[in-house]
Amino acid sequence: MIRRTAALALTLGAAAAACSHASKPATKTSAELLLNERMAAVLLREGQAAEAERAYRDVLKDDPNNPELWDGLGSSVLMQGHAKDSIEWFDKAVKASPKKASYRINRGLAYMELARYRDAEEDFRVADTSSNQEDRLAATINRGRLRQLEGNAAAAEEQFTAALALDSASYAARLGRGIARESRGDRASAAEDYLEAVRLRPRSADANLRLGLTLLDLGKGPLGCRYLQRAAELEPSGDAGARARVALDRNAGVCERPTAASR
Repeated sequence: MIRRTAALALTLGAAAAACSHASKPATKTSAELLLNERMAAVLLREGQAAEAERAYRDVLKDDPNNPELWDGLGSSVLMQGHAKDSIEWFDKAVKASPKKASYRINRGLAYMELARYRDAEEDFRVADTSSNQEDRLAATINRGRLRQLEGNAAAAEEQFTAALALDSASYAARLGRGIARESRGDRASAAEDYLEAVRLRPRSADANLRLGLTLLDLGKGPLGCRYLQRAAELEPSGDAGARARVALDRNAGVCERPTAASR
């Protein structure tokens, strides 16, 4: 019996053909393979990591030597917090296409999770040579995150600034530079970056939270409270929302929590 998943359902015609030849599974056409590969990528892009992993493993049964699938499977495994297990698949992808920047960047992210910072740096360095600006941007942003993990906030700020030179509208680079500046104690500059991050992505609970907390530290309580309240509303059950509510309670003398009637 053919195993089905909700994400990768066979077409009725293909299913009927498969059932009629149970002893000899039908070979998928190139069009079917491409469709299934794209559906796996959609699941990954939407953050449905477990479903994406199952989808990639299914597609690999029919296309076992495709580095794009190895990279996608590695990414879905990494997204579930299994960095060590993801390395196997990233290694296969990189071995097949050593100069493919996206494979290097994704493996670098796994190395960062494993605190293998030198290995991560090497992969980002290869990605720097890509002709694709998006690849170079991603490598620079992640090198900034790497520097932050290494405890070098000044170097992290330099990398995020370099990333903003490549794309001034990069939310990730703007937020990252704000974090680096806050780590250095430059809260005023951090607040500017967080404010721009909120402008770029108004529904980011994390950016609203960081801006609110920084404004409180700068003595701008009422304004900071507004952003904390926004973070709490945007993420009622997430970590950023929980932190925002704690901050609002601790600053109850400054922050006036909205009532149901005033919302």
